[in-house]
Amino acid sequence: MMVATKDRPIVVDVRVLVGNRRAAFIPYALLALLIAIPCFWQEHIQSVDLSSHLYNAWLVNEVTAGHLPGLHVATQYTNVVFDLMLSFLMRHTGSVVATERIAVVIAVQIFFWGCFAFVSAASSRRVWPVTPLLAMLTYGVVYRIGFFNFYISTGLCCFALALVWKKRWPWLAAGLLALAFLAHLLPCIWAGGVMAYLYVARRLHARYRLTLLGASALTILALSGLVTYFVPSLSPSGLHVDSLFGVDQMLMWGAKYRVVAAVCFFYYVLVLIRRFDRESPLRDISFQLWVLSALACLFLPDAVWMRFYTSGLSYITIRLSLFCAIFLLPVIATVPLPRLAHVVPVLAAVVFFSLTYLDERSLNAVEGRMQAAVSALPAGVRVLAAIHDPRLYVQGLEHMIDRPCIGRCFDYGNYEASTSQFRLRPEAGNFYVLADNGDIGALEHGKYVFWRKDLQVYKLFPCDEGKFCSAPLVPGELVASQQLNSLAARRD
Repeated sequence: MMVATKDRPIVVDVRVLVGNRRAAFIPYALLALLIAIPCFWQEHIQSVDLSSHLYNAWLVNEVTAGHLPGLHVATQYTNVVFDLMLSFLMRHTGSVVATERIAVVIAVQIFFWGCFAFVSAASSRRVWPVTPLLAMLTYGVVYRIGFFNFYISTGLCCFALALVWKKRWPWLAAGLLALAFLAHLLPCIWAGGVMAYLYVARRLHARYRLTLLGASALTILALSGLVTYFVPSLSPSGLHVDSLFGVDQMLMWGAKYRVVAAVCFFYYVLVLIRRFDRESPLRDISFQLWVLSALACLFLPDAVWMRFYTSGLSYITIRLSLFCAIFLLPVIATVPLPRLAHVVPVLAAVVFFSLTYLDERSLNAVEGRMQAAVSALPAGVRVLAAIHDPRLYVQGLEHMIDRPCIGRCFDYGNYEASTSQFRLRPEAGNFYVLADNGDIGALEHGKYVFWRKDLQVYKLFPCDEGKFCSAPLVPGELVASQQLNSLAARRD
């Protein structure tokens, strides 16, 4: 093809342009494949609430089909996208494994590429050097706890923030925020505050941005005080410096992850020192947003109880620490470093994912033994499993019984229905799940006493040779919490 100019024609080879685009696309495609690998390398994905989400998606489909009297499906407008996806996939694939893999891969890609787009927009460059850090965030604590609605919402909000940062397609950003609201409200509040700050900061001279930062910091402190005074809440315990840098996102299954977190912490600190040596970032909007996120993480409550929920919105600090980590990445991504320094996050990621592979294998071994115990029980039986591992920072055993029960039994201690935060809702006296959220709390703390005389419920507990045994509960029996060293349970 020839393109005419004033002086002479310019020959443009369309095949070269197409080839260049394909070549530019290849790194993104390879990275998308690499980031999905941990969703396939074990028999099941070990993420605490994932088992519960899958189990409740199955229950919702059963209730919708007219089964399970005493349970009903409520209309809900937030905290629902991931659950709708699971119910749809379970109906159309008929496979729990296919459902969990497809849904989680979609969630992972949304989160990773949303964060990648935002960090690239905020730092005005493709941020390949920090992708190992972003990969660890993608499979960090929020992922392992299984807050997938929050996780998806955060990724969508990051996409919207990237568009707003670049001043492109505001209508698309609004649509992404609407979809993010269906996933979870909290990231939308965060993104709305960021957009408001960005709007004002860009209209101020750089020397006045510190004044805006101070006013915003005071607003966060005032909001924290108001929430603490007017809303029943629980403040974070102690000063968690690791939360300010988001490295607590790497603390999952035991103390060994503290090594990875410590390496990342010192890496962040040293890069920040280098950033200050070259040029003060105090007037940089990304740096200011990180400071404000850190203040919110320090002073806002870790849990709040609202009237429209029967249980509290908890783990707020760990969610806010994820925002801190996301905002910190564009601050350090612009710092030129020696080539050797880029090896540090790569090595940290290699250690991190090696540890998660081994620990997921152990947890899958425990779930396999639970599956065997459940298979020995009569079909449709009610089961309680109050099992935990005190060595784990993220309690990987808390809802592990849920996935083995799909299509086979009913987890009588299923927590979702009683919280009123999800679609499935129980009626008092139903035969499938505890309807009182206070009973769920007592069960989690080993203080629940079983009183039902009209219902046969079996307790599941660890017994000889790492196996699980079962026994029927009798009215008046205390369901004590059982301890298990889950990471020692390797496959035979």
